[in-house]
Amino acid sequence: MRITILCPSPLLKDSAIQSLADDYIKRMNHTVQIIEVATKISNNDTADLVKKKQGESLLKHLDKLGTDTQIITLDERGKNLSSPELAKKLTVAMRDGTSSFCFVIGGAYGLSSDILAKAHFSISFGKMVWPHRLVGVMLLEQLYRAQQINVGHPYHKD
Repeated sequence: MRITILCPSPLLKDSAIQSLADDYIKRMNHTVQIIEVATKISNNDTADLVKKKQGESLLKHLDKLGTDTQIITLDERGKNLSSPELAKKLTVAMRDGTSSFCFVIGGAYGLSSDILAKAHFSISFGKMVWPHRLVGVMLLEQLYRAQQINVGHPYHKD
C-alpha cells in the first residue's frame, strides 16, 4: 500500500511537526509520501479565490494519479470514523483493487468543490476545525494505527 498526503501549504516547516511526522513515516516503513503543493496567493485574494487557486494546484497532482488510487479528502463535513472503521475501510478498498491512497488536506478555507467531487470518500476528525499541520500528524498517526489494527498488533486499545 502506497500513501500520498497532499496539502496546499507547508505541512512540515515546523521542526516539532517534522519530527512527529518522520516518526510515523518511519514506523510505516516509508510507504508515505507528503507533497506540499505551493500556490501563489495574494493578500488581496478573497477566501473563495484562495480555495479556487489551491484547488487548481491540487487538481494538477490528483490528475496524475492512477486509476488504482483512491482519493480521500479530510473535510469537517466528512464521515467521522472510528480507528477500526478506518482500518476496515482501507482493507476493503485494498481487497477491491486499490493499491494506493491519496489523502488531501485543505488549507485555511477548506477544499474546493472540484477536489471534493473527485474524492472517493471524505473523512472528518470531528466537528472542530484543526490547523492543517496538526491534521497531517493526526492523519499519519491514524494511518499507522489502522496498519497496526489490520495486522493484529496490540497498539490500538479497545
